[in-house]
Amino acid sequence: MTTYKFQLCSLLMILLCLSAVMAGCAQGPAPDNQTQDPVQAWMRQNAIPLRSVDPASPQDDLAPLQKAIGNATIVGLGEQTHGTHELYQLKARLTEFLISNMNFRIFVMENSWGKSQLIDAYINGGPGQLSDIVKNDLSPAWQTQEYQSMLTWMRAYNADPAHTTKIHFRGMDCQASRNELTAITDFLQKVDPANVAHVRDLYLSLDQKIADQPQQVYNLLKAHQQSYEQRSSPQEFALALQNARVVVQAVTCLDARRNNAAYLQRDAFMAENASWLYDHAGESQPKMIVWAHDMHIANNTSYNLRGELTGTNNLGALLRARYHQNYLALGTDVYRGSYTTYTSSSINSYKPVQTSLEAPQAGTYTAVFGSVDKPLYALDLRRTPAGPVSNWFNSAHVMNYYGVSGEDLSTPGSVKHWFDIIVFLRDTTPSHSLLK
Repeated sequence: MTTYKFQLCSLLMILLCLSAVMAGCAQGPAPDNQTQDPVQAWMRQNAIPLRSVDPASPQDDLAPLQKAIGNATIVGLGEQTHGTHELYQLKARLTEFLISNMNFRIFVMENSWGKSQLIDAYINGGPGQLSDIVKNDLSPAWQTQEYQSMLTWMRAYNADPAHTTKIHFRGMDCQASRNELTAITDFLQKVDPANVAHVRDLYLSLDQKIADQPQQVYNLLKAHQQSYEQRSSPQEFALALQNARVVVQAVTCLDARRNNAAYLQRDAFMAENASWLYDHAGESQPKMIVWAHDMHIANNTSYNLRGELTGTNNLGALLRARYHQNYLALGTDVYRGSYTTYTSSSINSYKPVQTSLEAPQAGTYTAVFGSVDKPLYALDLRRTPAGPVSNWFNSAHVMNYYGVSGEDLSTPGSVKHWFDIIVFLRDTTPSHSLLK
């Protein structure tokens, strides 16, 4: 009897334990802190997964991004570093998508205004070897296999007779080249030959960084606008005047490495030049892609690329102020891996160096983005719900950024104020530099 009672009690205990286990299974595991966090929960629910950074991959996963970009006519595509292979591939993939599916045709980047005109001639069927174009006409950090591949794609796209509207490659940076000077004197040879020698003499001052003499050339053109337009066309005159303006900018930018005040004008110059390109595109509703560092294309920052707060507006802030919601900023963030930095003994001597990313500190945007279990995804930051989620994204947290030489540019701010959309990549490798 005792044995029977013992067996019965044992059976009841087992049944009770099983009931408890089944009840626990029905309710699910107790949520951990990560699951309870509303910011991370919103991110996991709203992350747009992207299949690949490879430009050759199918584009169906980009359809949600097309909807998010909407009616924007200027899209800034940022990069956390100037030397990440996957970022260059991602941006090339997005660029091909914007061109092929959304009728974007103007491509503008941080590159010499004049030299970019030579690149534009090449992708539109002009002569030359691509390797020489990349070496001579792109800034050192852009002399990579990734850029070479993108230019190959652009040239092939333009060569297709089915594409009646062609891509144009433009530079917005304040780096004057011999190309601008030649274009200006060629224009004067047509409209005012008597002043050609005088202008050439004024431009001899560029090496001495005498700012007032390039300004004299600009003033000369401006003063004769009516007669020069009559002897050419309003479009030809406008381009000649803008070439002269870039030379004026370049004199300031020549001193930017040593003079912080001069450096801070660079974003304003790039915004001025990008706006000119957009406004003079000759289309009823042009669409333009702007490639630059994240902290250049961001909607609203007060910074310089030495990581110092300045109170001055950056490129993206100026474009947003001018074009309002027609400008959209798409930023990027990467979690771990390595990237290419560049050391230089002179302005014309750069050496690529593979550099490891530092582990993101807890509480930074990078660390929180990395908590989402997806290797590659996008977030539309304009869709954050009111309450704790928007409060967190609107508050200041550190975003990890690095300059061309590997300098840490990480700075606190609101990612929601900076970008409309952000794309996160978990693993990265160095860009494939062509420099030796």
